[in-house]
Amino acid sequence: MQHTEYSLTYVREDKTAALTCPSCGRWRIISADPFRGAKHKLRVRCSCNKVFKVFLEFRRKVRKKTYLRGTSINQSQKGSLSDIVVLDVSTIGLTFSSFDASSVRVDDKLSLRFILDDRQESEIAREAVVRNVRQRSVGCEFETTGGTYDGPLGFYMMS
Repeated sequence: MQHTEYSLTYVREDKTAALTCPSCGRWRIISADPFRGAKHKLRVRCSCNKVFKVFLEFRRKVRKKTYLRGTSINQSQKGSLSDIVVLDVSTIGLTFSSFDASSVRVDDKLSLRFILDDRQESEIAREAVVRNVRQRSVGCEFETTGGTYDGPLGFYMMS
């Protein structure tokens, strides 16, 4: 997600964010917890009286926008098979769309398969847990990940 007039600031694991004034370079640490789930765009006034805009990014890992075809088998619902389109992916999870998304429930266990659009057309097969469902999109977290940049998916995220 691009925010041209907002500087992107990642929220740390301790739920704080470091805000740096682009004018004078002063910085301060704020608690980002009050902004989780609601307001992510902030207008900040520095002690030098300059006002700047910040977008708080709560995601743990960068997500890459994609349009990859694949399949999902819902292990929690007697192995029902669905065609999916992976909308974004990271090393710890993905979001997909499907005509059958309304039948998927939070905490369902899925077996996902999709082909990356890299040179090798790498096939990715992962077990995942559903974390959120919105109309036709489903957000999942992979049950296990190798490392930050493990295997073809890690290399794909770096490209």
